[in-house]
Amino acid sequence: MPNASDIITLIGIPLAVLGVLPILYTAINSLITIRRIQRTLHRNGLHQAIMRGSLMSGIVEVSLPRFSITPLDREGDPEYWTLNPKSSNLKGGSWTLFNWNCLITGSRLYRLQYSDELQVPQAEIDFEELVSFLLDRGAVPDVKGIHMLRLAGLWTPTGTGLLLSPDTTQSVLRVALPNDSDGVLSLALHWNEAWDRRDPNYLPPGWMRLQLPQQPDGEMQKGGEKADVKKVDHGPFPLEKFTDAPSPKKPSRQFRPMSLRFRLGHLGTAVTIANAVWEHENMPLAESLSLDHLRSPPASTWAPSIALALGLSKSLPLYNHHLDPSLISLATRDTVPCGVLVTLGLLDESEAPPWETKYDRFEFARRHHSEILTRQREIASENKMSPDQAAIARSKRLAAEMQQTHDRMRMDMERDRERRVKQQREAVGSSRLDTIAVTNAAVKYLKAEKSIGESEGTEAAVVAVLVGMMKQEERAMEVCTILERWRAWIDRGGMTIEDLENLEKNLLVFCNAACIMGLIRDVSTKEESQVALDMRECVQHWKKVRLG
Repeated sequence: MPNASDIITLIGIPLAVLGVLPILYTAINSLITIRRIQRTLHRNGLHQAIMRGSLMSGIVEVSLPRFSITPLDREGDPEYWTLNPKSSNLKGGSWTLFNWNCLITGSRLYRLQYSDELQVPQAEIDFEELVSFLLDRGAVPDVKGIHMLRLAGLWTPTGTGLLLSPDTTQSVLRVALPNDSDGVLSLALHWNEAWDRRDPNYLPPGWMRLQLPQQPDGEMQKGGEKADVKKVDHGPFPLEKFTDAPSPKKPSRQFRPMSLRFRLGHLGTAVTIANAVWEHENMPLAESLSLDHLRSPPASTWAPSIALALGLSKSLPLYNHHLDPSLISLATRDTVPCGVLVTLGLLDESEAPPWETKYDRFEFARRHHSEILTRQREIASENKMSPDQAAIARSKRLAAEMQQTHDRMRMDMERDRERRVKQQREAVGSSRLDTIAVTNAAVKYLKAEKSIGESEGTEAAVVAVLVGMMKQEERAMEVCTILERWRAWIDRGGMTIEDLENLEKNLLVFCNAACIMGLIRDVSTKEESQVALDMRECVQHWKKVRLG
């Protein structure tokens, strides 16, 4: 018969073994999890991870470095244009798709029970640098997504696209879950190698090139004095580094400038033009432009705005700059009276609504006819007189006619002066035309004056003005003075006779200014203008973002 100790042994040992099994299971599971995490870390190139695990609790601790990243050198590092062959497919590792300059700024400790819980810490990056980098790779802003981010901020729905692929079919940059973001905007990347269509031969965001027309060698003065501009190009550019002070190359005076390259930057919150360089076959010449005359008002306001409007009209990647809303408001209002355009000879009377007092067209003919009849009666009366009386009457008649002619000339001059003043008052007070009508009239005049070609339009005129402003301080002051007068007469409620007389003296400059206003108005209706404003506000608000 088994005694009590045997019974206890038979029952206690199995129960003890059963009690140890969970501990064994946890330990074995921890070893398996550790092994899987090690393989995952190795497969994703996370060799800097520090890992330790507890066999009793089954918790695995993984310490991963947190990075601050910046784009590589655009010209000096070919990896700027390639994808990272060892990118991570873990959650939070979308930033590893590209090659970056990485700086370790800390670490993040994860406590895991399962290997699929492993994730990569989000990297910190300057938002403006990120956007410029992706635009340089060919990404396109998502108008609705950027606007949503501007309005909602951190409450922007997860998955909202901010940038689209070059073919606009998929999201390249989107809002991600705020995991581990510490109250900072969290974003995620997606990129396909097939979208890589750009290289260093393309101008980076913020740069513009103006192509100059080819002219005979004798017509081109030093520094391109006779140069005008036909179009804007953001296409192929030679393999050279874009710096704030481009190094001069060998070609200089013996080469004629063929294009003008410059960069749009920021001075505080204002847009500014920098680094204007003449080019020959896309290579910088030794002579570069001094833009000191564009650094002070009013040129510091108008010149960059003209350049930006021109770039946006060509859909260049200038989304980190936006037009001043006050200029858009000015360009979209009805500002120029129709009578002024008729007075300046830019608009036919039949094309304008009635605005001036109409006078009798036969007034002079009737008066002249009456004077002829009176003279004939007096001559007939003289013929009936004796010779002595006829001579006296003739002398009196001639004296009266001379005095009458003098009085009539004086009265006609006074009448014409009064009518001229009245016509000017009626002209400046007439109904105003929209910017489109004013611009069309100005373009027609510029074509008649051979300032632009018959097949060219507003953009050609604006580009010619911009190049002239960048070359000559006098040209810049002429255009900016007219534009400031334009703004002034709107601020005070209308034009004055002094404004009208000034436009008569500067008719060609006024037509160029009208083309600038027309271009700004056209650009303000494009999506690029609104998304540029939204993008700029987002970039100013979110200096740093978490990318993962």
